[in-house]
Amino acid sequence: MDDKQPDNPAIAPEVDPFRPTGRRQKLVIVAVTVATVVGLWVLLLKPPHVQPIPGSQRGRCLPGQTSGCVGGQADVTLVPAPTPSSGASR
Repeated sequence: MDDKQPDNPAIAPEVDPFRPTGRRQKLVIVAVTVATVVGLWVLLLKPPHVQPIPGSQRGRCLPGQTSGCVGGQADVTLVPAPTPSSGASR
């Protein structure tokens, strides 16, 4: 690249000079990052606040109750993967 100035200064691009990140800006970036991580962990670890729908006959689950209430247990059935056929190519 040559550092020649263009013949027409009206079309010359204006480029801002590089300014490195200052100490205060770095600390702000770190503080926002840490606050975001802590906030996400709190949201992940905090149990959800479950309320019944207004007008619904179902109430909150009692200890040991797993169905017929708000916040009940959902059963998930996992099906084992099929075994590969003996003629499978390698």
